[in-house]
Amino acid sequence: MKQVNSLHQKAMDAADQAAAARLAGAMDDYKRLTVEALKLETEAAKTFAAESNLEPTRSVLFRSAATLAVECQELRVAEQLISTALAGNPPLEIADELRDLLEDVYFNRHLELRGVKLAPGEVQMMLEGDGVGFGMTRSDEFVQRVNVLETMLYRTAERLLERPFREAGRKIKKLAKTFELYLSVPRSASFAVTLKLSQSNQPDLPGVDDSKSKDTMKELLDNLEILNKGDIRALERKIPDEPYRRNFIALAEKLSPDGSDIRTVGFTSVTGTETRKVALATPRKMLRERIYRASRRPIIKTKEKEIQIQGTLLEADATKELEGLIIVRDSKGTEFKIHVPRGMMSDIVKPMFEEEVVVSAIEKSSRIDLVAIDLAESEDKSS
Repeated sequence: MKQVNSLHQKAMDAADQAAAARLAGAMDDYKRLTVEALKLETEAAKTFAAESNLEPTRSVLFRSAATLAVECQELRVAEQLISTALAGNPPLEIADELRDLLEDVYFNRHLELRGVKLAPGEVQMMLEGDGVGFGMTRSDEFVQRVNVLETMLYRTAERLLERPFREAGRKIKKLAKTFELYLSVPRSASFAVTLKLSQSNQPDLPGVDDSKSKDTMKELLDNLEILNKGDIRALERKIPDEPYRRNFIALAEKLSPDGSDIRTVGFTSVTGTETRKVALATPRKMLRERIYRASRRPIIKTKEKEIQIQGTLLEADATKELEGLIIVRDSKGTEFKIHVPRGMMSDIVKPMFEEEVVVSAIEKSSRIDLVAIDLAESEDKSS
């Protein structure tokens, strides 16, 4: 037992040093120390491999070693460690944690490139959930997210080029061609495709520095990662222009999983020798609530109230410079005029014209301000 305790303590010391190295930006030291911690903790855990009744020590050690294996991207090793732990008699709580960790292993396997070589400007998108089969998924779940991703790339490029937010008017033709997405053949396991940005051969536009848009994909993934963590203040620093930030958040919600048919939307990209993975696993309703709580100002209860309106979107007017206006008619025939902030009309609201929608809003006196808008669930889906 003393030898096990010594190995475990050395593993935890190495893991602590690895965490400190990562914070300091010393990534080589971080990787080396994490591998060392994995080796030590695995040795400690395997001492108890045949001792299925020595719980919870046995399962705790295997769980710790498996967690380090995932961090090292040793996914097969992690799978073996978790399987050994579950083959014993772990306490129910730890068994659930081991199963959750196994789901994380499977998710990371889905995100692996599986022999696909990504070039700069390419990203692999993976969908996982009940609505995903062996290399298949519902077309609407996939197509909608590809369209959203393409819009987000274009908006990110416009922002990096320091262009004012465009609520109306045509896209820049050259940029539109640069940010068209080309799709690979879907791969199985989950549903994964490679998305490649097109390359325009047109000469640069006068006054446009294309070098600012070269890292558009990286910028997009950076911001998705920040939003996924719920760090609204960091996102405000990254996207200080409010219409652009509001647009990004609303589109990111549409990109996010619903929690059942699609439980995870993952992205993998390559920069130099580094493979990067960003996983969106927070259901969009939960993500919206988190964002709303973090970014809203306090409501003066005597003057303002939160309301929800369901009905048909009749009009979408984006002619005003500072905001748009929509009209929603509910099932009783009542029409509600709702003010739409800049950043949400063109990409978020207009595609829902003449559809049944659900609007979340703030009502103050006779004015209603939009917070969020979604397509209403069909009766067969909600039943």
